Amino acid sequence: MKNLYVNGCSFSSGTEKFPNTDNLINWGFYLQDNFETVINKSIEGGSNHRLFRQATEFINNTENLDDWIFVLQLTHPERTEFFLEKYGAWVGVIKDLHFTEDRILHENGDVVKEVDNFFQRLIMPTIFMTRTLDQGIFELYNMLNTFIELCKHKNIKFLITGMSNICMPNVFSESGCDNQPFNGLDFPVFDKSNFILPVSNITINHKISEGDRHPNKDGHIIFARYILNEIGKRWQI
Repeated sequence: MKNLYVNGCSFSSGTEKFPNTDNLINWGFYLQDNFETVINKSIEGGSNHRLFRQATEFINNTENLDDWIFVLQLTHPERTEFFLEKYGAWVGVIKDLHFTEDRILHENGDVVKEVDNFFQRLIMPTIFMTRTLDQGIFELYNMLNTFIELCKHKNIKFLITGMSNICMPNVFSESGCDNQPFNGLDFPVFDKSNFILPVSNITINHKISEGDRHPNKDGHIIFARYILNEIGKRWQI
């Protein structure tokens, strides 16, 4: 039986909790019976920079990669992250907001204040105020192609999905979407073989509400079945 590694944003981490627990509902949970191990590193607000960084670190520190399948869920290209050297911590950036996964930074009020000050003085003027969508798209293009080549080099099984069409390269000509990030840009064609449809294209009406398009419980179950089917078509697990 294979192992599954998942990384992405809230569309893969979940935003609703199971009743009477602190566990978030997510499609990776519904695949636990189909894999020996499921590792889901997705987090609300996570960037493409974060997911590719963490996935690459995991690959470089893992033996028996043939036993693993990687599913990466792309998110909005404008998100990014920066490294705070003093604390050895990565800080995620979503427009004019920031967050860190490092518990040490959360638990110390003075550190939190210092991180906030650093963000407001240096990061906001240099990233949020100057960063463009096209810049995010170009960075995504480079990270995506680099990751695909890494997987080819190491013979890694992987799938690339996304939050929605706005996060995905225009590899599905039949989708007819005008809001995909690489539309109209003169980039070389990606290797399309391991791209699959984004989460919102599969869950469709199975969302939390009209104002919140995150998948609800049924949506996560449906997407888990879709992932399992796409894996089965390629690797017959």
